[in-house]
Amino acid sequence: MTARSKPVGKSPSKLCLTVDVEDWYDGMEVLGHRLARPIEAASGLVPLASLIDSGESRSSVTLFVVGNYACQVRSELEELTAQGHEIASHGPDHGQLPKDPGSLLKWLRQGREILEDMFQSPVRGFRSPRFDIPEGMGLDRFRDLTAEAGYRYTSDTHRFGPLSPVLELPVLRTHGLPIGGGSYQRLLPGRAVAAVVEASAAPRVLYYHSYDFGADLPGLGAIRSAAVAKQVLGRKRVAKVFEMLIRRYGSEACANVAE
Repeated sequence: MTARSKPVGKSPSKLCLTVDVEDWYDGMEVLGHRLARPIEAASGLVPLASLIDSGESRSSVTLFVVGNYACQVRSELEELTAQGHEIASHGPDHGQLPKDPGSLLKWLRQGREILEDMFQSPVRGFRSPRFDIPEGMGLDRFRDLTAEAGYRYTSDTHRFGPLSPVLELPVLRTHGLPIGGGSYQRLLPGRAVAAVVEASAAPRVLYYHSYDFGADLPGLGAIRSAAVAKQVLGRKRVAKVFEMLIRRYGSEACANVAE
């Protein structure tokens, strides 16, 4: 990627475009829906890299990577990190969070250490697999354990406030809805998403999934579950919204904002 001039048009400060790098089929299996996986299924990271490079400025995105999936897409991730994009943790796996504090602390550290060992660079950020908090655990305790596990910031849909030991970069919300999520953006016109971005206070954090950018997902005709069909419907629109935003505004990595 080569350096470019600043984006044209209105450019809200501190827009953070983030991507959860995970396997769609593993995620659906965790939710109780097992589907046949294509052999050597594409991850979506190569088309994502092309969209990032299409921006009018040198943009940096944050990739929240599931640890046990990282080895399958290591070469694609290495290419992205070589271009200056940030690797953050999405947990060592995409399963349920451990309820026991000691087990949770080990789980949090494992997600960070897998990525640090693989890419030989510090991992500062964490995002919970489904933005969840362990059952029976308060947000204050969860934030304490996240800090103890070595993270500087977290990005989810919760806000503990000024007493949080880690910086909180919550996903953009409007009228109580996390419009910063790709699932909402595949249902809304791009101009509506842009309007919310421009009207919101910084930092503006939006998130997507790596498989939304060209992964091999089943077509609607092959799906026999309404729950799975809901996951696939409208996904081709997500990349278009992402491209519009990064071309118009650029993006900063979450770690840069956290610093």
